Amino acid sequence: MLSLTTTINIDTLTRDPFDISLKATAEERATIQKRLSVISIENIEAKLHLRRKGLIFLKGMIQADITVECVRTLVAFQQHLKIKVNETFLAPAEDTETPLPEEVEPLEEEILNIGEIVIQLISLNLDPYPVAPNTLPLDYQEEKLSTSPFEVLKKEK
Repeated sequence: MLSLTTTINIDTLTRDPFDISLKATAEERATIQKRLSVISIENIEAKLHLRRKGLIFLKGMIQADITVECVRTLVAFQQHLKIKVNETFLAPAEDTETPLPEEVEPLEEEILNIGEIVIQLISLNLDPYPVAPNTLPLDYQEEKLSTSPFEVLKKEK
């Protein structure tokens, strides 16, 4: 298993498929935890398949166990993410004169940062407003305002 700092020089890719297995180290998980503003990250694993056939295709699956805070109750709970990866890239040396489909991302350099792709996909798949299972919204009731400013003083006696 490789760490998330893995990069691939796209010039070394051939038409033969290339399998990549990544697992985040404790230090990487701590850095990603701060970056994503979550309570903790217990696990990040990715099983990916890289292939170059004109375009560069990255397919596979990412799994992550992340502890987040419920926006309703502020209780920590764990989310298990299972993310299907289906990314397409265009090498910088390739012809960009023809219009590209929207799902194709042009690369600016010859290096494909696999770890960064994994982190970005996790970030995009995290719920921005996580709600713990089996929680209900708080029932907010506004106090009725009295007509007299002296009502507050009567309550304090």
